Amino acid sequence: MTDHIQAVNERLRDTMADLIGLRVTHAEPRRVAGEITMRTDLSQPYGYIHGGALMTLMDTVAGMASALNLEPGHGFLTVEFKINFLRSVRQGRIVAEATAVHIGRRTHVWQVTAHDEEGRQLALASLTQLVIELRDEVPQGHP
Repeated sequence: MTDHIQAVNERLRDTMADLIGLRVTHAEPRRVAGEITMRTDLSQPYGYIHGGALMTLMDTVAGMASALNLEPGHGFLTVEFKINFLRSVRQGRIVAEATAVHIGRRTHVWQVTAHDEEGRQLALASLTQLVIELRDEVPQGHP
């Protein structure tokens, strides 16, 4: 599992996930967890976490979980993302966890939850990843 964590965190370097400060804390093929710390630049005008930052966190942990289930030469695209925002935060650590619902040859479905550092649920999402064959010009390599 530790090897997966390191590989996933390296894979996220210089991506949007890196911009929000995402750090993967748990990585195995059927469950990936990661966290961010609330910062001013991740807020909306009233000081709460921006929905896009929270969605990026949740989409990324699901995506990295999908990456752990891919055959060489394949990638994925998020084709469906349904989220319920339940509460918000202005400070602290936010943790998201993706759990496999379905791992198929062509699609992966994930349930993702986000919680604050006190364990209160912030959001619940369902994501579907479409497995694609990568072309030669697309950088390959996955955790």
